[in-house]
Amino acid sequence: MRFQDAARLRYKITIPIILVLTLAALYLFHTILIERKNLLDTQNLLSGLRTTAVEILTAPAETTHESTLKIFKSILEELQSYPADIRLANLLDNEDSKLFFSAENFLKAAASGNSKALTVAMRELDSSIGMVTVDINKISDNFHVNMVKYEYGILFLICILAALHHFLVDSPMREELIRCAREKEVSKSTIKKLAERDTLTNLPGRMKFYEEAEKAVSTATRYGSDLALIKMDIHDFKTINQIHGQKVGDKILAGFARVVRKNLRRPDSFFRVGGDKFIILAPHTNVTNAKNLTEKINKLISTAKILKPVPFMMNTGIAMCGHEDSGESLLKKVDLALNESKKYGPGTVYTHPESAKPTE
Repeated sequence: MRFQDAARLRYKITIPIILVLTLAALYLFHTILIERKNLLDTQNLLSGLRTTAVEILTAPAETTHESTLKIFKSILEELQSYPADIRLANLLDNEDSKLFFSAENFLKAAASGNSKALTVAMRELDSSIGMVTVDINKISDNFHVNMVKYEYGILFLICILAALHHFLVDSPMREELIRCAREKEVSKSTIKKLAERDTLTNLPGRMKFYEEAEKAVSTATRYGSDLALIKMDIHDFKTINQIHGQKVGDKILAGFARVVRKNLRRPDSFFRVGGDKFIILAPHTNVTNAKNLTEKINKLISTAKILKPVPFMMNTGIAMCGHEDSGESLLKKVDLALNESKKYGPGTVYTHPESAKPTE
């Protein structure tokens, strides 16, 4: 299984589980908050029920209890209106506490005006409220403890899964991305090197020529120095490949590059710019010295042992850098010179511009 497929599978497993557990933790937290609110509200209502009952009991006999009774009844109605599905509703009125029954008896005693009956009803109501309060606190405490345990358990699982997700998915993915980035940089560097240097002849390539030509032309035009550009290609190299084979053609190219490179000055630069085409960038070289160099190269081709098995000749164009030239314009001039050289046959050297027939 590929790394990307394995990482995708881990994402499909861990992320949904973490999301589900997170939602469960949020649901439990919400439930705890709701239960706590219900508990506090119920405790406040029970406390209010006891307080109003005490006010009714301790009020002077001649005082009317209408407002206090109204509050008592509203609290009682609110307690009685608890939905049946709320756990606290079952604790408010069970057979042991009989809270609502005691509250109704208290109301009857308050309406009768009998202080003794009211005192007995108050004791029963206070006992019922106490029993309900104890039961509610006990059950709520147990409920909260269990819910908090579940909450911490889920949070612990989320932490474990998050750690596993980090070490099994995120960290390997990050390392893979770093590795891919490094491989990409290496590939870019390799491509750049291949573009700058020809592997067959070990000469700089076309991109490197463009870079060096711009620098050389800029220097020559700034300081008014001589700069010659010499472009050569092997005459009818396609036929040589067809007759003798591509391996022989490669040997010719490599041998030619080796012979010429050994006989150039240190300031001169030698490039292979495609197929059987080569360029010499010769700074501080006038047109006479450029012609002498091309004649020297033609003699070396005919005498070099490495090139004798398959004889061949060169076509050569020479262009001199002018004050207004750029790298591009100088290259166009030397291309025109090379094309003119080919019109006069193999071994011809043509200088641009030149009105007379080039010498062979």
